[in-house]
Amino acid sequence: MKPLYFSNKILKWYAQEKRDLPWRDNFDPYSIWISEIILQQTRIDQGTSYYLRFMEKFPTLLSLATANQDEVLKLWQGLGYYSRARNLHFGAQQVLNDYHGIFPTSFLELKKIKGVGDYTAAAIASIAFNEPVAAVDGNVYRVLSRIFGIDEPIDTSSGKKQFAELANQLLDRKNAGDYNQALMEFGALHCKPKQPLCQECPFSKNCFAYTKQIVDVLPVKSKKVKQRHRFFYYLCIHQNKNIYFKKRTENDIWRNLFDFPLIEFNESKTTAELFSSVQWNSFFENQTIQINHISNEVIHLLSHQKIHVQFIGIQLISENILPTNFIKIDKRNIFDLAVPKLIENYLSGLKG
Repeated sequence: MKPLYFSNKILKWYAQEKRDLPWRDNFDPYSIWISEIILQQTRIDQGTSYYLRFMEKFPTLLSLATANQDEVLKLWQGLGYYSRARNLHFGAQQVLNDYHGIFPTSFLELKKIKGVGDYTAAAIASIAFNEPVAAVDGNVYRVLSRIFGIDEPIDTSSGKKQFAELANQLLDRKNAGDYNQALMEFGALHCKPKQPLCQECPFSKNCFAYTKQIVDVLPVKSKKVKQRHRFFYYLCIHQNKNIYFKKRTENDIWRNLFDFPLIEFNESKTTAELFSSVQWNSFFENQTIQINHISNEVIHLLSHQKIHVQFIGIQLISENILPTNFIKIDKRNIFDLAVPKLIENYLSGLKG
């Protein structure tokens, strides 16, 4: 299939079927950057509301760069993959300091921004500045692998190289921004992971996967990431009108978010095992406490982790001495904190 034939069909489809999305109202690189980072690992229907709130709170790069990181994380709460928010905040400061607040205009310079990889740099460069560079995301992998019959695994170096070369060969170099958006939109709406609209596809006669009846086989992945199980026992410690929190500063999930003091094990523990553990005694040895409740196990799924969670409601009877890194928060202010979704859900239950 000739590149011009392919690009013309994609652009024609896009002109008829593209969604009216708020970040398509202009060619501002800042708003495109925000939308692209939010939509990584996030559905359009969920990400749109976050985008609108984010742009209302931080309408300019300067407003984001000068914000407190806790503000950024709080606005991101519930979206997951919080490193994206931390990178956005750092990246805004980077552009402010290194580029005098003016967004880089080239693919290579954009890649120097924290959290901006090949795909995001290509999307911004092509859409905002019409630089002829192909943006290859999961949707593009799927479309190209099916139509052109590529069975090279997309999660290998050789596979990524092959897809990047093909994508750049097919690229409409005069309309790079529209073409990239068209191809990604086609994958999202038409050549979907499940139940693609093959009967109505403009490429049905040319599609290798459709003619060979292997649509559900492509694209190919070689690696299956093993899921890690973690067992969290959260200590929801109450004292008068306060609850104790702890800020996660380790290089782990939810870094810089607030959650409760935590005891973690590699395997499930009974209540008796928990209360007799070294970790428990390090918190409460020789102190007077009252156990108010022990929740049922809650399962929280992340991309490569399955977290088994129990919440232990604890009342401090007197002015007990707790570790200095525990933060006492007035119950009226707990919803101002940026917390992981599972902590937010638990706090909402307490509120009710």
